[in-house]
Amino acid sequence: MLVQFRSCNSDLDYARFTLFFLQNRHAFSPSFSLADSLIHLLGFLSDSQVILIEEGSTKVIGWGHYQFMNAEREAAPDGETAFIHSVFVSLDYRSSRVFLRGFRYLAEQIQAVNHQARYVEFCARCEDDYLNRLYSKFAQVVGEQEGHFGQENIYRVELSRLVAYLGMTK
Repeated sequence: MLVQFRSCNSDLDYARFTLFFLQNRHAFSPSFSLADSLIHLLGFLSDSQVILIEEGSTKVIGWGHYQFMNAEREAAPDGETAFIHSVFVSLDYRSSRVFLRGFRYLAEQIQAVNHQARYVEFCARCEDDYLNRLYSKFAQVVGEQEGHFGQENIYRVELSRLVAYLGMTK
């Protein structure tokens, strides 16, 4: 199984992502309706970066979606924070190796797309013990928010620290 990561660059890429997102919307919540999903997609695609996770070059098995934000937490292409909104990988492809490779690719893309980026932020539902344990190994909880699917911890890590943690050279 050859898992690869690449940024969405064409209308076809975004169409493949959108179809896969809609087919897997219940991974976030059983109550995430088709209408909710479409509104969500329309609200973020114009100012976000999307990474396709594929097996080979034809089968989408996941995605990563992030957005650059300024200090006021508004979308800004040159913002100093890359906020990861969601990452999803089909159950059959989840492993520590895919997680690590994907996080490295994501960090590389953040560095390549925006040289002003200094921080990476992401959330985990408060009741998700596994993710909270994992994320606390390399990031700090900087707040809490009411998310679409429950209360969430907001994590933050300096990009340089994340790069070091992932064993990458800058």
